[in-house]
Amino acid sequence: MADVWKATDLSLNRTVAVKLLKPHLATEGTVAERFRREALVAAGLNDPHVVTVHDAVEDNGRQAVIMEFVDGKSLRETLDKKGTLSLKLTVHIGVAVCAALDAAHRSGIIHRDVKPGNILLTENGRVMLTDFGIAKALSGDQDLTNENIMMGTAKYLSPEQVLGDELGPAADVYSLGLVLYECLAGKVPFMGASDTETALARLKKDPTPLHTLKPDLDPAVLKVIHRMLAREPEKRFATGAEASRALRAAGGVATGNTPSGVPRSKDPTPPPNKVIRTKTGNTPSTGTPRDRTPPRPATSPKASPAASVKAPFPVKPAWLIGAVVGLLAIGVGVASLTGDDSPASTVAPPDPGVTTTIYNGPVQITGVRSFDPESDDKTENDDQVTNVTDGDPETSWSTVCYKSSTFGSKSGVGLVLQMNAQALAQLQVDMNVPTWQVRVYASNVAGERLDEWGSPIWDGNQDQGSTITATFSSPAQYALVFITEAGRSGFCSDANPYRGSIAEIRVQSAP
Repeated sequence: MADVWKATDLSLNRTVAVKLLKPHLATEGTVAERFRREALVAAGLNDPHVVTVHDAVEDNGRQAVIMEFVDGKSLRETLDKKGTLSLKLTVHIGVAVCAALDAAHRSGIIHRDVKPGNILLTENGRVMLTDFGIAKALSGDQDLTNENIMMGTAKYLSPEQVLGDELGPAADVYSLGLVLYECLAGKVPFMGASDTETALARLKKDPTPLHTLKPDLDPAVLKVIHRMLAREPEKRFATGAEASRALRAAGGVATGNTPSGVPRSKDPTPPPNKVIRTKTGNTPSTGTPRDRTPPRPATSPKASPAASVKAPFPVKPAWLIGAVVGLLAIGVGVASLTGDDSPASTVAPPDPGVTTTIYNGPVQITGVRSFDPESDDKTENDDQVTNVTDGDPETSWSTVCYKSSTFGSKSGVGLVLQMNAQALAQLQVDMNVPTWQVRVYASNVAGERLDEWGSPIWDGNQDQGSTITATFSSPAQYALVFITEAGRSGFCSDANPYRGSIAEIRVQSAP
């Protein structure tokens, strides 16, 4: 219907977006009226998750809507680039769009075209709903559409839209459910050879259960999404507000007013010296010790057993790692261990009279996750991270493709690794591209921001060889391999030719 331009409002000195009706549609009465109504509908909604309309003007017979300029990208672009999103970001998007829909529903408006292309995401985590071009009043106002025409996008239509039934707020809730399903599964549940087949498919069957596609995700959130996708409107959440409350409760999002609806969930990073355990039932290979926990020092005070925590990133299912605790010995002197193949040693901290027992037995990687601190969901290709510890050099973890070798506005992208204990260790990292710049960090806290990792223990590029060898300067349980410059890749397009890639990461006790 329109072209959208980035422009400057000269009177108020602000950047705006101008949506200008295409010339050949200017004389189409119904189209022009629908375009005008979109401006009226959006201008009447006062919600931070709805793109603000500033003005509507006409220039040489062409109508234009002056809107808030949103510096970001559409959810469609994000999904096309990433494939799937994290559960946390999906819930964040769902809660924000529910708020926008609730504002519309309370104003007597049904959006009718909730889809990834109409959801905008900004760099600071703001989520906004736009394009009320085919919105319909709940009051039965003239529809401006022909009879027997399904208004909306086939992949995201509710069953009642397909059937031509009267619509209520639950129709928008269903469409949003399809969007959230796609965010997690990487595809919509209903697809056919044509738009008609795609639309009709939802009348014949229910979506494939998400838990069969993503068994590692929180079932409480998946249950909410499937309720949004109930075929009968009365079995869904009745309004955007009701769906928002359910998503917040299931996703662990605090109620109340939060800036841009950012979830206030707890930090999943385990504290120092707490080790990720694999699920029970996974047995080690023959000859692998089941427990590498060092015995309690004979002279140390009584120590509490280590608590096992849920892994915040994938772990190798073939390993069963014993929990290891750094024991604090109060008083002057050195705590000693009785004989064992996994000894401990002590280092003197700054405080006089205090020594800390540090594990220096066999070191293993127990978890890996991606690290993308300057993106919306803080992750990048998390589904590939286990490739770097599978022992197969033919598999790898890679970044997405970038236009700039230095990742544009980002400082870099990388991987966080967790070891089975706080230890002096040495990492070996096999890079998988001919050109790169990398920094390696070690810490006892898996920071969410780069500045929380301190100074790098290794900083170099391809001139040092294809394998990085980085030795911890002090005992640590976490490591960050951070790519600050990527090389050209044949897997990328000419428009975005740069990609970072890591083939394997190994760890051993420091020599």
